[in-house]
Amino acid sequence: MKYTPREVVKSIDDIDFVKLYDEGYRIIISDLDNTLAPYTMEYPTKDLINRIEEIKNIGFEIYLVSNNKKKRLEIFSKAFNINGYLEKAHKPKINKLTKYLKELNINTNLVIGLGDQLVTDILAFNRLNSYSILVKTIDTKTQKWYTKINRIREKSIIRQIKKENIEIGRKIEEL
Repeated sequence: MKYTPREVVKSIDDIDFVKLYDEGYRIIISDLDNTLAPYTMEYPTKDLINRIEEIKNIGFEIYLVSNNKKKRLEIFSKAFNINGYLEKAHKPKINKLTKYLKELNINTNLVIGLGDQLVTDILAFNRLNSYSILVKTIDTKTQKWYTKINRIREKSIIRQIKKENIEIGRKIEEL
């Protein structure tokens, strides 16, 4: 199913990045808001910066891809000292994201996509044929109104996922 992630985790700390690197993945494209940091966080914590540094030290290139604005992504990208970012990505559409990856000469088969929403992040990453990982939403209280609408839609999507892949469906429900 187009909404089914390859993995489901509670946080990025639960991802075995060494294993994924050994499997040939080289690029991480991550959503920012409520995947890596809550909306209310204006600047990343030292722990988060260190975690990103650990992932980079494995050998990954990291990019932020968000539907949010440039200023927020710029702050986090600089703090993480990462390869780049794409603001106003319009996920789940992939036109802008595909163009961005093409400009960077990135093969989507080498990409791991991290996100906290099935109907935006996971759908976009699956459309790219990348390895999609659903991360538990960090703070549901700070979600935007349109994200709350997406969460309502996700309930029926999760039921469909469970029909096709009971294990992944249960993991999503447990988040």
